[in-house]
Amino acid sequence: MRAAAALLLALAVAAPVRAGLLDPPRGRFAVAADPPVARPDWTQTTLRFPSPVKSPWPANDTVWAHLLVPRGAAGTRRPAVLVLPVMAAPNIWIERHFIDRFARDGFVVMWLEMPTQFHRRPSALEPSGQVFLARTARRLAANFRQSILDARRALGVLAARPEVAPDRIAVFGISLGALVGSVVYSVDPRPAYGVFLLGGAGFPSLVVNGSLTGPFARRMNLRPGELAADWKGLDPLDYRGRNLAKPALLVNARSDTVIPRANALKLKEAFPAARQVWVPFGHYTAILHLIWLPRWVSGRLREGLRAPRPPAGGVKIR
Repeated sequence: MRAAAALLLALAVAAPVRAGLLDPPRGRFAVAADPPVARPDWTQTTLRFPSPVKSPWPANDTVWAHLLVPRGAAGTRRPAVLVLPVMAAPNIWIERHFIDRFARDGFVVMWLEMPTQFHRRPSALEPSGQVFLARTARRLAANFRQSILDARRALGVLAARPEVAPDRIAVFGISLGALVGSVVYSVDPRPAYGVFLLGGAGFPSLVVNGSLTGPFARRMNLRPGELAADWKGLDPLDYRGRNLAKPALLVNARSDTVIPRANALKLKEAFPAARQVWVPFGHYTAILHLIWLPRWVSGRLREGLRAPRPPAGGVKIR
């Protein structure tokens, strides 16, 4: 995706991250909730809370989170999944396959609108997510950091829900959402499991060798060694020692050139205890796996969070 190219290149030339820059501020904040909307298999509630980061656009400084609570969850403590979508996408069509599957299988699900997406657009005239990409390298790097801090704050909101078992929360992300999610999982102690689809690590080499970012890097004469300092603190490889025993599922495509195989393997290096699965096709053509992948991933989440199986006959396959 061109979103990936722009974001990775921007972070590569941005200023180094200072210690503690990925820690959200302490203190109380208000969470507003719209009335729940009843669906056949769950209720859906829109939540809003302040972003830990102040951006140039007031509308972007409110995080919109969408909470799905399965029927029958009242009075119970369910496992939960925080879903991070592809950033700068115009919709969540791909993620919806997973969100609906997780909710039907009994998980409480929260998905976030990423910075400058949907309700967070700086202007109603701006296409969703476009401002995320259309600024300077520093602005793009700040947007990436804001995504991480928003997700960390959302984890706290999700863990505090009465329907959620706070020790059984997973982080799930696709593509750029997987890049953000892998950093969140690295620095935040609350998630018990992570699932990252089409993600990678070793960002300096990814910038140089990825099929989308490589041409930009060569034009700017950027080299991995020169970029390493600027990625400090933003790469899951920086937290390998902290991640040694963290369980995770990594799903990568065999013919992916956007996330080269070497960088997909570096994500496994960043999470030594992870299971890595390779599927046919490339970064975009892997969409064909939506036929079976959501159900399979939901099963792996159930195992990773030690969640009970859904009732017999209670799961609908779309």
